Amino acid sequence: MDEFSVTLARQPILATDRSVFGYELLYRGSRLDSAAATAQSARVLCEALGNLGVERVVGNAHAFVNFDQELLETDFPTLLPPGQGVVEILETVEPNPRVFETLNQLRRRGIGVAADDFMFQANAVPFLPHVDYVKVDILLAADELAEIAKQLREYPVLLIAEKVETHEQAARCQQLGFNFLQGYFFARPEPMQARSIGSTQVAIVSLIAELNNPDSEAVQLAEKICTDLALTHQILKLANSAAFRRQRAVGSIADAVILLGQDVIRQWASLLLLTRLEDRKSPALLLIALIRGRMCQTLGAAQVGLGSNELFTVGLLSVLDALLDRPMSAVASELPLEQSLCDALCGHPSSVLGDVLRRAIAYESGDWVALGALTAEERKNAMVAYTNATHFAHSTLGR
Repeated sequence: MDEFSVTLARQPILATDRSVFGYELLYRGSRLDSAAATAQSARVLCEALGNLGVERVVGNAHAFVNFDQELLETDFPTLLPPGQGVVEILETVEPNPRVFETLNQLRRRGIGVAADDFMFQANAVPFLPHVDYVKVDILLAADELAEIAKQLREYPVLLIAEKVETHEQAARCQQLGFNFLQGYFFARPEPMQARSIGSTQVAIVSLIAELNNPDSEAVQLAEKICTDLALTHQILKLANSAAFRRQRAVGSIADAVILLGQDVIRQWASLLLLTRLEDRKSPALLLIALIRGRMCQTLGAAQVGLGSNELFTVGLLSVLDALLDRPMSAVASELPLEQSLCDALCGHPSSVLGDVLRRAIAYESGDWVALGALTAEERKNAMVAYTNATHFAHSTLGR
């Protein structure tokens, strides 16, 4: 299995209200030039889902996994969890009675079926009665996409728009009747009329930056939290919740810092503050922020001069441009952040912290080229780090 160690990432699939419906799992093996390696990678991925537990990878959302003709004829599709797993059949799968029976058996087991890269071609139309979802690549001529969407609405299937990268594309797909949108459009600023960042938003981000100052002592951390009454109440409520069982009640922020530890308090306080910026945005942004924060901590752990809190903070704040609908360069210039954070968030080429963030984002999006060459051991470690980070994010937010 080491020879074909898998690198695993995921791409979100959102409902039209921007809630997370599922993730397409993206993976690569160690020998990309081999069809056998692709099939083996998919096998390892299915086994990983079985061993790790799908909740560590996608939380409560659906997991879409690609299957080619050969793999579809094995027992591996049945490793996907009923109610969450979705077998995504590639456009190369040939329609025949044996394949249709396999798909129908999976659906009876509670495993969904999706047709990938659908076009109205002779070998694709016969699949429509046997699938639950149809995925359409939106990078088509506008009239062609509209016609495909119109024809598909005549069938009892749910439509997923793939490669949605801008808010304009998302709006267009919703107008055409697509039920779900796949892509990272929600993690980018939404074009709006120029406006400055509000004073309340500045205060929130400033407090996040102050809370994660590595030079702050426990007493100073407690004092900073106490400057925000709502945050103080939330932290005390958390400290006394079932998640942190204590023999005695936690009566003050100072007690909470001592009992739970500075790192836990910093991370929770930062997250609680960031939720105030979320407002009408997709809740998937908070998931991404937490995953990036934990991934940066893991990827940068061996970097000399980078502290755990600094690494977590740069990952957490990397979604500020999307939350505030401003270019990151404008966000960095208008907020009182440390220069090292500004350089990292803006992609300064000499920023060591920024390089860690770049690698975390490359892994998140499955950009294997940007991630660079990895040894089998590095792939294994990265996959464990990513699944742990996603589990941390989902369990933290309860999603």
